[in-house]
Amino acid sequence: MAEIPWPPGVPKPLSCPAFTDAPSDGPKVARWIERNCVYTSGPKFGQPVKLEVFQRIFLIWLFEKCPDGRYRYRRALLECPKGQGKTPLASWIGAYQLANQYAAVIPVAAASLEQADLLFGDMRQCVSESKTLSRVMIPFEHEIQVKDGPGRAYKVAAVAGTNDGQRPSTLLADETHEWVGNKERVHLVLANGCSKRQDSLIVNTTTPGFDPNTLAGRMHDYGLRVNSGEIQDDEFLFVWWGCPADRYDLTDEEQRQQAIRDASPAADLFADVRDISNRYHQIPENEWLRYYLACWVSGVQAWLPLGAWDACKDTTLNIPDGADVCLGFDGSFNNDATALVVASCGENPHLDVVELWEKPPTAGPDWAVPIADVEETIRQACRRWQVREIVCDPARWARSYQILEDEGLPIVAFPQNAGHMIPATQRMYEAVVNRTVTHSGDVRLARHIGNAMSKTDSRGTRICKATPNSPLKVDLAVAAVMALDRASVAPPSYNVLDSVPV
Repeated sequence: MAEIPWPPGVPKPLSCPAFTDAPSDGPKVARWIERNCVYTSGPKFGQPVKLEVFQRIFLIWLFEKCPDGRYRYRRALLECPKGQGKTPLASWIGAYQLANQYAAVIPVAAASLEQADLLFGDMRQCVSESKTLSRVMIPFEHEIQVKDGPGRAYKVAAVAGTNDGQRPSTLLADETHEWVGNKERVHLVLANGCSKRQDSLIVNTTTPGFDPNTLAGRMHDYGLRVNSGEIQDDEFLFVWWGCPADRYDLTDEEQRQQAIRDASPAADLFADVRDISNRYHQIPENEWLRYYLACWVSGVQAWLPLGAWDACKDTTLNIPDGADVCLGFDGSFNNDATALVVASCGENPHLDVVELWEKPPTAGPDWAVPIADVEETIRQACRRWQVREIVCDPARWARSYQILEDEGLPIVAFPQNAGHMIPATQRMYEAVVNRTVTHSGDVRLARHIGNAMSKTDSRGTRICKATPNSPLKVDLAVAAVMALDRASVAPPSYNVLDSVPV
């Protein structure tokens, strides 16, 4: 299996799996769609579908096959700007599955009945207007049935308690960023039902939302970690088309249109770039960024400039055993992560992750950080390097600090208050943008750095999470800030004889 060149003329997603020559039924599915499905709105109403290249690419990914003939992916999240044809594509996939899965059971679901009707209505209209599908399927108001067979697709609104016991063969979940609160339970029930069938497929589609602590936000973060290789999950497909808000000067018309083209695979095909650009002045900027650049937005700003962290990566460097270092430790016990970062001491420090203890996605509510493992890892780091300081916030882990300090380890208090964190944050920011610091490229550290937001008040700027309850962790970033701050300071020149009276 070899990676193949990305097709010209199609913007590459911000996050996606490798595009390879692996066996796939995607081309077969594309041919089926073009032979049997029709457009259900607009000037092409009733005409046969002609798939765009980016839609074919997604189908190639979605229907990739394993060497044993099984489909690789069982769960998928397609995340892209508004107006990219997510809903029609999902309806065509649903029609294909209904026609080709044995005894298909396909809930077509959304957060509200009205939203579900957009996707289900598209699928129902496609069946009704298709000369071939109308012969083998019967469309009703809330259900599509296969003639002379048990298969059916049906409309579902996210109302808790109404969907237990189903065994879906395919789940189509639309605009998952709207599945908040108790509505998440419905998605969980339907997804659990899919696990009862060996050949099941879950296709989630959405534009980004505001709150990462939601179903869509957690799936987004999970997908990033899968695509980076941090999490091994060969059955989860994540494709995110978008453009970072700080890639271009959006106040400039020409640059704004380029941002739209970077984010939108449908730009200049069926998405009107000029119209989208004009909407920048008609709706709140956060809404425009979310709808048309597929950005997750909130009331705080990203901490580092786009690309600045990646520009400091140097995989040729490592911190040799016995080197002078400082360790940055940010500790938690359950929901937040516990992070240990090493920084080499000197004019141009190098950063790396010693260890990260982060709650696994599948862990239950009783999960806790293994304190004994954390303490032993710190001891091992002190045996490996010449540790000048172990920098930590004294507000937590007092017992562990006392034990380690009693063993002679150089514990140094670094309260995470404004007086300490503001200058340390500024030092780290300047080191990154001026490239006077390097790092190993660890994907976990990159993720936490990317999650870090900047919060500015009258005292200065500190890093923080997007929201206090955000599941997006920043603990490695905090530990790196503390470690770099102390590693950049020259040790005091102290001679014990200076204290002896002459």
